[in-house]
Amino acid sequence: MEEEKKSALRRFLQYIKPYWFNIFLVAFFGILKFQIPLIFPWAFKEIIDKVLLSNKDNVFKLQTLNYYCSLLIIVALVYGVVTFFRHYIHARVSSRIIFDIRYKLFLHIQKMSLSFFEKRQIGQIVSNVINDINLASNFVGSAVTNTIMDSVSIVTISYILFKMNWKLALVSMTILPFYMWSIMSFRPKIRKVSKEAQRKLAILSGDLHERLAGVKIVQAFTREKTETIRFFHDSREYYDMVVEGANLNARLQTISEMFARISPIIVLWYGGYLVLGSKLTVGELIAFYAYLGSFYFPFTRFAELNVIIQNSVAAMERIFEVFDTKPEIVERKGALDIKITRGEVIFKNVNFGYTAEKLVLKNINILARPGEKIALVGPSGAGKTTLVNLLLRFYDVNSGAILIDGIDIRDFTLKSLRKQIGIVTQEPILFTGTIEENIKYGNVEARYKDIVDAAKAANAYDFIMGFPNKFKEKIGEKGATLSGGQRQRIAIARVFLKNPKIIILDEATASLDSISEELVQESLEELLKGRTTFIIAHRLSTVLNADKIVVLDKGEVVQFGTHNELISQSGSLYERLYNEQFKVQEEAK
Repeated sequence: MEEEKKSALRRFLQYIKPYWFNIFLVAFFGILKFQIPLIFPWAFKEIIDKVLLSNKDNVFKLQTLNYYCSLLIIVALVYGVVTFFRHYIHARVSSRIIFDIRYKLFLHIQKMSLSFFEKRQIGQIVSNVINDINLASNFVGSAVTNTIMDSVSIVTISYILFKMNWKLALVSMTILPFYMWSIMSFRPKIRKVSKEAQRKLAILSGDLHERLAGVKIVQAFTREKTETIRFFHDSREYYDMVVEGANLNARLQTISEMFARISPIIVLWYGGYLVLGSKLTVGELIAFYAYLGSFYFPFTRFAELNVIIQNSVAAMERIFEVFDTKPEIVERKGALDIKITRGEVIFKNVNFGYTAEKLVLKNINILARPGEKIALVGPSGAGKTTLVNLLLRFYDVNSGAILIDGIDIRDFTLKSLRKQIGIVTQEPILFTGTIEENIKYGNVEARYKDIVDAAKAANAYDFIMGFPNKFKEKIGEKGATLSGGQRQRIAIARVFLKNPKIIILDEATASLDSISEELVQESLEELLKGRTTFIIAHRLSTVLNADKIVVLDKGEVVQFGTHNELISQSGSLYERLYNEQFKVQEEAK
């Protein structure tokens, strides 16, 4: 664990390296910020001893008072300028480091395979990108610069204290060994609690994101109370960890503050004896006492820094856990941007399993000639969606190969492969923004005219023009302001704009009413012209006109042919599925 911690810290420092000069400036101005006030106790000592308690004439006293007060005003102005630059540069460099890490982490997450997102809650990933990086960045702002500033302050003030009175300085430091012991005792406990609290927060964020995304189901099944109880327990667990951390932190702070308060009393006690014995002036004692406050302040901050460092390092470990997760799907060395010209697709002896021990697809052989419509049917869990996921290389085959125009899809770059395959799913994914932005997602370089043409081809133009803002109409998260049919037609327009050679329809009309389905079906017929198409459908009525129908069962192709060929095979799975659906339709009438 200790080695893992060092590794995470060492790697994090690589992101800080380009900004060392800026961090040096922050530390430099920070040192000035804490060193400049050291002039004040010395000036007060001079004013007390040479003005207030002096036997000299009033003219000299007034001149001396004016001199020191003018000097202190100038020092205060310089202090203000130094404080501004310290905070401004600190904010810039910290924000830049956060930006760099967050951007690189997002780029890394974008490269992750589909399995990465299937194994994690989206809320936990968001927590890594937002919360953990914010916590880790505190290491720069607090740990690095403050440690430098506080260390310099301790050395400087120690020198001043010993210079003023070495005996009094030794007395003031007798308590430090006990203070350091308390920090070392609490450090491992604080780190452990901090890491657990962040883990609980990630779980809480993940569950909250998941439940809010599915609020329609929660309300439809009247599960509000259940979810409230669940959220209460998750929040309570996080609360308990935070309180435990606060308890440890409070105990450490209490010990630090107690030491910081007791030591000056001892100094005042001993210093009083020295003043009464004429071995120390009143001004010197007051100045020493004032310096002592500045001397103990860095030590009390070390206790706070210990907590910040433990929180930061725990966050770093979580960040680099994500960075260390490698995508399962990677490009072959020498992969090329290959243009699909014909659109022929061949599944050749394909075997696939999410784990090596259990195959989901077994010995799949399918030929889809250019422009053909291939329907994939079968019971739930037969492997239909998995098959098209392999075509998009969301997963890779265990053995065998998938060829497009005779070329193994692993010889394509991922970008060139996926750029030439369009997909329309049962639940279209739309993003917060305008209709135009969502259609343009299919081709970011498209002109406005192309977007309009795509909308017309998808039977979406008329309803779009009915909105007050036309194509600039904002549609809310996931297209919340649109009907199911409208969302689907926007998704189809997006694919029109993409203009792929191969299309995947995954239950594209399954959740629509009959009127919406008719409109969507018309736009799909236009979309599929001249394109090789794979259609996943549970409703067999939607695939009767497919060129070929592939019947899957338990991951194997059990039938292959046209509707007429398959329906004539008495006792077959296809006939049984067709008759069951036909019977349901008849009963519905």
